[in-house]
Amino acid sequence: MAGVIPTINQGVSTEDILSDERVIDMDDKIRVLKPDDTQFTTMTDRLGTTQAVREKVNWLEEEDFPRIISNTSSQLSTDTAAIPFAAGQGKLVQANDLIRNMRTGEAARVTVVATDALTLARGISSATGGVAAAAMNANDSWLVVADAQPQGSDFPTPRYLQRVLGYNFTQITRTPWTFNGTTVAIELYGGREPAKEAKRQGRVHKKKWEAIGFWGARSFTASSSGGGGNNEPQGTAGGAVEFVAQKYDCLGAQMTADFFDKMLMDVMQYGSQNKVLFASPLVTYSMARWNRSGMGSQWEPTPENVHGVHVDAFISGAYGYRIPVVVKKEFGEFPTANGGYGTYAFLLDMDYIVQRPLRDRDTKLLVEQQPKGRDTYSAEYIREATYEFAHPRAHTILFNMIP
Repeated sequence: MAGVIPTINQGVSTEDILSDERVIDMDDKIRVLKPDDTQFTTMTDRLGTTQAVREKVNWLEEEDFPRIISNTSSQLSTDTAAIPFAAGQGKLVQANDLIRNMRTGEAARVTVVATDALTLARGISSATGGVAAAAMNANDSWLVVADAQPQGSDFPTPRYLQRVLGYNFTQITRTPWTFNGTTVAIELYGGREPAKEAKRQGRVHKKKWEAIGFWGARSFTASSSGGGGNNEPQGTAGGAVEFVAQKYDCLGAQMTADFFDKMLMDVMQYGSQNKVLFASPLVTYSMARWNRSGMGSQWEPTPENVHGVHVDAFISGAYGYRIPVVVKKEFGEFPTANGGYGTYAFLLDMDYIVQRPLRDRDTKLLVEQQPKGRDTYSAEYIREATYEFAHPRAHTILFNMIP
């Protein structure tokens, strides 16, 4: 019986060589479509974290006595007794306080406080060339200058401005991955598993905390109805969007430098000057247009490092501060219609923000998590933490502009 004749090729084409014999030209470097873009998490890491020892963290906020009051009705220049002021403002002054009308310039001295009605000695500096008593308009603003105690006076009534309790809850995030034993053993381009996947999932895990920092919701339930069905307590950590006191709505119009400066003028009165603007591409595009339209002094595209993070530019305005601008490329994926998250920019005071990982529960890589006896390899990143956002007026949000 004749033998089997082997395949005989007479050409030299690459197709004449067995496909499994040909070495694949594969670059070991894996290109990431969305690189690590977690600037907020990196910055707060660099500023230092404080361990939490409970699943709820608390902090105290305090401020000084408010200094502006306003009368609620029109008054004649001769009216002195029982002049009504806004509800609750009678607690901001006491007898012998000096106040001055910001519209007319008149100075008056408080003589009697009855709830929110003040009796005043009017125009007290007129005899020495100051402003005489003048008619009041409703809602005139008065500056509480200081007290003026008479000689030999008794101990004044002490007043205490109650502190405010801030709080947040810890949130548990888990980022798992699994491979069967054979997949772990074979050779792969770009490196073997599970190390290759561990790198990607580390990036995913960090992005979760970046998202919590901006968009997290503060909540706690004593009995969870979520996945797992264990009916255990479940907390979620609030992000900046939960704590910011004032938001500036562009009302679906283009954002002007004047609008932005007005926002800066308001928020820079509070907290520190160590503020950073985390902005969507739409917001930074609007700012870049100021440079092209002759307002370049407000937009400085000079990249530098701030808190270990590359910033894309600086914006200057009220108070003369240079504020780092960080472009949040991921915000560019969000919708921009109807004030969508793609129009958002967060101006955050970094001196008033702290990461609070629970003690012994900061990010950990847990390996060999597979069930006993199963031919698989399982691992996960796990973290339980939260954020402090103190003094809501030290931060702000800008949103709802168009190109």
